[in-house]
Amino acid sequence: MSLSSLKDELNTGIDSLDYEHRKLVGVMEDICVSFDHGESSVSDLFGTLHARASAHFALEESIMREKKYAFYDTHKADHEQLLDRIRFMMDAYEDGMCKECNTSLRACLEAWLAGHVANADMELSALAERQP
Repeated sequence: MSLSSLKDELNTGIDSLDYEHRKLVGVMEDICVSFDHGESSVSDLFGTLHARASAHFALEESIMREKKYAFYDTHKADHEQLLDRIRFMMDAYEDGMCKECNTSLRACLEAWLAGHVANADMELSALAERQP
């Protein structure tokens, strides 16, 4: 599975979340391409990814609080775990210790995003449909 093939699988039915998911995938793809080509924009793109992910998670968490989502704490912890992974990879890249960073980043992000959206975000979507 590739990042670009995930785009269709990320539709939750909540337009604002779906838009953000597509934007996150776009930044992830940009990082992987820039890394492959040795471009200096990788550090900036990691910063963009972290900022976009933080903003996206804040939106999701706002919806969860509004809908009184029962698994809020678990879902929020999942968000924090990905932000920690992004920070770790960003630091490793900036410290020059990231020879396989692109491969691990791509695998990490694909697995996390597909799993998180398929489970936690789809549960939130189902709740939002039941509670308009």
